Amino acid sequence: MDNLRILPGDSLSSSACCRCSKSERPWDCIAAKSYCPSCQESLILGEAPPLIERTEPNRCAVCDRVGTVTYQTSPLQGPAAVLLDLCAEHLRGLIGRHLGPHAFHQLRRQFHAVGLHTEDIFLLHGAFYDDHGRALQPAVESA
Repeated sequence: MDNLRILPGDSLSSSACCRCSKSERPWDCIAAKSYCPSCQESLILGEAPPLIERTEPNRCAVCDRVGTVTYQTSPLQGPAAVLLDLCAEHLRGLIGRHLGPHAFHQLRRQFHAVGLHTEDIFLLHGAFYDDHGRALQPAVESA
């Protein structure tokens, strides 16, 4: 699975958020730039300048559409990072905690294939999605 990959454990590095410079832990990365949870939330709520990144000619891990941005996150109980190639729609859905059930199940299936569970991934955790993949706490996007 080229659109979902596990990085070697020694590839995790702590880097400051590219927006606010917080450096408490290794943050999630979007297009190789670190974003703290507060800045990710601000992006989704429309309170921060928009995210503008060049897409790569990879296929989305959810819908197989060509044209993705790489999202990197660290599993909650794991030493290694996970890279996902996501189209704009599914990147917004993941960060905004409002993926549709089909998208959630596609990611769950792919995570299981590499030995991980959605519970291991913060933005896919049971606090945000039920067993059927319905969003429980979506971030509300501004109009």
